[in-house]
Amino acid sequence: MDERAEPYVLPAGHTRRDDALLPILATSTDTGGLLTVCAFTLGPWDSGPVLHSHRSTDEALFVVSGTLLAQLGGSRSEVAAGGFVWMPRGVPHAFANAGADPVHVVALAVPGGLDDMFAEQAAYLASLQGPPDPAVMEEIGLRHQGPTLGPPIRADGAPPVP
Repeated sequence: MDERAEPYVLPAGHTRRDDALLPILATSTDTGGLLTVCAFTLGPWDSGPVLHSHRSTDEALFVVSGTLLAQLGGSRSEVAAGGFVWMPRGVPHAFANAGADPVHVVALAVPGGLDDMFAEQAAYLASLQGPPDPAVMEEIGLRHQGPTLGPPIRADGAPPVP
């Protein structure tokens, strides 16, 4: 894919895809397939995604504010505001909020395409009246070359989930 979007400025609070699980700042279509950029917030002590990997996508996280707990392979690190996390393809990873304040993150995926997975996840979750079926979420992940490898992580000191 060589075509790219015309230059644009995205105002705060806006997204390039209204159908995705996360606010998408640049879609794979915008970037000619080169990357996807999104932003997200995790509430106090919230877990992020399940432990997973990507077969053909590298990811990076820039922590704008708060503290993120990042698991890369078997090690965990707390990443404060201004910190950066590189997650090359094939490396199992997960993350969670490591504190009582929200954590704000800008995420990049290279090459682009994770926006399509986020849209598929959002459509499935919107169709539910109860909790999601982990097997269906796994099927979506596998279609986008992102197998589940374990449960979400929680930071030490996080209060019990009700």
